[in-house]
Amino acid sequence: IFIQIIPVLLLVILFMALLDYFLHPKTVSKYVGKGSGIKGWSLAISTGILSHGPIYVWYPLLKDLRDRGMRSGLIAAFLYSRAIKIPLLPLLVYYFGALFVVVLLPYIVIASLIEGEIIEIIERRKG
Repeated sequence: IFIQIIPVLLLVILFMALLDYFLHPKTVSKYVGKGSGIKGWSLAISTGILSHGPIYVWYPLLKDLRDRGMRSGLIAAFLYSRAIKIPLLPLLVYYFGALFVVVLLPYIVIASLIEGEIIEIIERRKG
């Protein structure tokens, strides 16, 4: 298993190095920080939908972004919206029908928003 994971880990390390070089805390704050607003939510959800691969590979990257100022609610929305798998959508339509998919996908997006808001409410009460 470790040999299979090595290429993915190397890719994540390379991606994190590029983030360190190009992405400054000001930039993170602008797009996914406290004042990001709708732009931050849409960025977190859309990148969550577009992300592929095993979830554990994303954890170091998300931790790095959180350390740079990314809101925890946006991380939760990113992780929740990963439930939408674009390559598997045709299979979902085949087995359950287009109407089911058209109804399910907005529910997943809305649930990711709610999940993110709940996380932020918990954080505000805790802090």
